[in-house]
Amino acid sequence: MQQLIRSKPISTGPEAKDMSLTDLWLVIRKRRMLLLGMALGVGLLAAMVGLIRGKKYTATGEVQIRPGSASELKQGISLSLGSTSSLDVVIESDIRILQSEKLLTAVAEKLDLENNPVFLNRESRMALKPSFLAGKSTPALHQSMDDPVVRNAVIGNLRGHLTVTRIPRTQMITIAYTSASPQLSAEVVNELETAFVENNFATHYNTTQQVTRWLTGQMDDLRKIVQDSQNKMVDLQRKLGVMALDPDHSLMVQEIGNLEKNVADASEQRVLAEARYRILRSLPPDQIVETPATATLGTTTIGSEGLLASLRAQRASAEADLAHFQPVYGPNYPQVKQLRAQLDALNTEIGQQEHRVVEEANDSFNLAQATESKARGMLNDKTHELYGQRDDVVQYMLLSQEYDSNRKMYESIVGRLREAAVDAGLDAADISVVDLASTPLGPSSSSPLRLGIIGTVFGLFGGLTLALLMEKMDTRLRDAHEIQEILGLPSLAMIPQSHWKTKGSELEWVVGPELLRDPRSPFSESFRALRTSMRLSTTSRESKVIAVTSCQPSEGKSTVSVNMAAVLAQGGKKVALVDTDMRRPSVYKRLRLEGGKGLSEVLTGYYTLDEVTQTHETLTTLDVVPSGTVPPLPADLLASDQMTEVVRQLRQRYDYVIFDTPPMLSVTDPAIVAAQADGMVLVIRQGYCTRRMLARAAEILHELDVKVYGFVFNGVDASLPEYYGYLGYYTYEYGK
Repeated sequence: MQQLIRSKPISTGPEAKDMSLTDLWLVIRKRRMLLLGMALGVGLLAAMVGLIRGKKYTATGEVQIRPGSASELKQGISLSLGSTSSLDVVIESDIRILQSEKLLTAVAEKLDLENNPVFLNRESRMALKPSFLAGKSTPALHQSMDDPVVRNAVIGNLRGHLTVTRIPRTQMITIAYTSASPQLSAEVVNELETAFVENNFATHYNTTQQVTRWLTGQMDDLRKIVQDSQNKMVDLQRKLGVMALDPDHSLMVQEIGNLEKNVADASEQRVLAEARYRILRSLPPDQIVETPATATLGTTTIGSEGLLASLRAQRASAEADLAHFQPVYGPNYPQVKQLRAQLDALNTEIGQQEHRVVEEANDSFNLAQATESKARGMLNDKTHELYGQRDDVVQYMLLSQEYDSNRKMYESIVGRLREAAVDAGLDAADISVVDLASTPLGPSSSSPLRLGIIGTVFGLFGGLTLALLMEKMDTRLRDAHEIQEILGLPSLAMIPQSHWKTKGSELEWVVGPELLRDPRSPFSESFRALRTSMRLSTTSRESKVIAVTSCQPSEGKSTVSVNMAAVLAQGGKKVALVDTDMRRPSVYKRLRLEGGKGLSEVLTGYYTLDEVTQTHETLTTLDVVPSGTVPPLPADLLASDQMTEVVRQLRQRYDYVIFDTPPMLSVTDPAIVAAQADGMVLVIRQGYCTRRMLARAAEILHELDVKVYGFVFNGVDASLPEYYGYLGYYTYEYGK
């Protein structure tokens, strides 16, 4: 049973799976130098920052904001100025004030910070110097806050090391300052608290005094306005006489109110009567209902039943008697005739009553209209009568209201001025210092050692994150299991990296395959494992002609071809190694053979196969056919009938024929050669081929319907943790 590449699904990569702890450990071991570099670099950087910065001391103080403790006068002034706010707004405003340039300037001037060497050390000393003196180390002393450069530098330094925060769910504000001197930190906080309280006191006191002075200046004008209002009101009162005794005009207002109520009642009666009339007129005669004389539409009072309802009841009783007697006695029975005559009389009278009810509703509607018109006329007459005196009365009312308003305002201002004279400064402050800053006993900054440890920890986490990111972004294939999942093919062997070129220059001139240089090396043992896999595999057991290719150049296909042929020859088999890579031949160079003539000359007819075949000087069962002169069209030669004949002759003469073919993603030569071979071996070098390349190679093999025995994982780094257990055994010396 042959294993074909088309029988396996092709994918661009293995299914995503969660990373286990083992996978994480493998990533850490693989990227250990990156992790160590990041950890040491960040740790050293953090330690250097801590060492350069030096020790820092933080002093802390607390103040309390009580916006609801102001006096009535102060609250009134705040209301008039529109300054009332919630507690959150007040505290946020005070935090901004604590960081304002005004307060910080006052603190700097009080403590003479612009000339304080401790305050200027390392941070603002260089900022205070002119640009042409920036390189000198002499401290800038005897400077003034009047200089804008000095003021900006000092305030910037203060603000940069000052922290003002609110304690959650309280009225407290915490003030903290950090500097290189514990005494300086405490002095700055205490002076800032003092300046804050004094500024708040002065602000409220000045506001109260300003309002008081303004109100005092308005007293004379207000007194004159009140006097003029009173004189005008007295003069008009003499003119009106009795009308002035009723300044509110309650009698006239009450009379007009009664007339308006009569108009409203008449309008309501008219609307109800009109509605009853229109409803009765639109109803069928048998649905007209008589309203008692004492009743109105929408309201019912206790009274006798209406005549219409009584007649309809009598008609219903007569109809019932007629329905009872007529079927029994017949239509000519005297009592039946009497009932019929009674029904006719009742129907006539009911019709008359229904007409009467409608007419009475119409009369009621007309009467209600007349009543409404009369009430409106009386209201209009009274209104015109009142308007005759409107000007004088209205003027009197306005003068009276103006006088009362001016008098109350004057009396209120006089009272507030008296209050301001007593407590203008007693309740101006609503801020109290809860806790003064004390000199800190120990530094608040972390030591360089601690910063270095913290930096190392963060560096490890950063390095691990970078390592995982690089692992995810790296699409190069480094794991044989991943390749096996993409291709669906077994791994025939894992070839470790060879390091012979670093052992000495004399080894460069050894003739023969690499495995002959050190038969006990892991490299040689891996090819013996490849030979065993080829002999025991059910797919390659009967194969004689094997093509070796790779996805791209520099993956070691020629190395695998040469050493694979050599290890088969060591097993006692007669092997032919044919270099079909006519574009970049390399087999004859590796084996130190003559490359002037070879397969290209055989295919063009210049030489026979025997004439170009060369036997290896050490392995007598290994024959080599070089590629020969590079032809202009290698693919045409490989697809010719001569190539078919060459393959037939090779099958007859040798136990195994190994074709070294070009990379399959570069040219079509491997596909042509593989069509005449029994199967193909794919060489993949660790860290060279990407997932997309391998997926494309799998698609090509699937389209060609080529039998592939498996893949050889070449250039495996034995130091990697995932291959340590697999290749580590062969690193021990044995057989001594």
